[in-house]
Amino acid sequence: MKMGRKDTHPIPRVEEVLKLLRKFKIKATAYLDLGCSDGQITEEVAKIVDAKEVFGIDIDCNALESAKLRGIKTFNLDLSKDRIPLNDGSVDLITAFEVIEHLVNPDNMLKEAYRVLRRGGYFIISCPNLSWWVNRIVLALGYQPYLTNCSLYYDVGKLWRPLKSGCTGGHLRSYTLRALKELLEIYKFHVIKVKATTITIVPKWLRTLDVLIAKLRPSLGLNIIILARKGSDNQ
Repeated sequence: MKMGRKDTHPIPRVEEVLKLLRKFKIKATAYLDLGCSDGQITEEVAKIVDAKEVFGIDIDCNALESAKLRGIKTFNLDLSKDRIPLNDGSVDLITAFEVIEHLVNPDNMLKEAYRVLRRGGYFIISCPNLSWWVNRIVLALGYQPYLTNCSLYYDVGKLWRPLKSGCTGGHLRSYTLRALKELLEIYKFHVIKVKATTITIVPKWLRTLDVLIAKLRPSLGLNIIILARKGSDNQ
């Protein structure tokens, strides 16, 4: 994947994550990516943080084969129920990009993430925002909010369907910014920074508007990104 200047990336949420990593000068000897898929984004993050050990977890065995070719130590696990096979406090950075909304039991992932993260280590998580400004409008008009699913097979109730009928995102959970922050705090993560951005499947004019609104009010952005830490800022 080609990249332009240092802080640009074709995937908006990844661009924002790369900016956060550089802004906070985050480095990690051991890095764990939850829901790593083929490891492409995992590899990019690992390079920025100078990770010596890189771990990836995913439920998709085929995707993990590609991740292994990138030198990532992989585990085929269900984050809703499985224990992460790493020692307590053994990693410096954990990321979970667009995975929590797919989990039957997100609490298991958060508990395990806290357990394996060292004190003072960073946790970056992203997911779609239920309270996206467009969702507020379509819900008031009686339509189903975007990036939420009523069925595993049909994308129903939407004003406009960017996906073909029969294809859904498989989202089992929906989060507002407030809800995700509160959940992280329940599991003893300290929220440091909140960002929001857009996604590429929406029209270009809407992406531009999304970015402007997200900068002013992250709680209205399409995609939520939270940088959190195990322990307080000075620990």
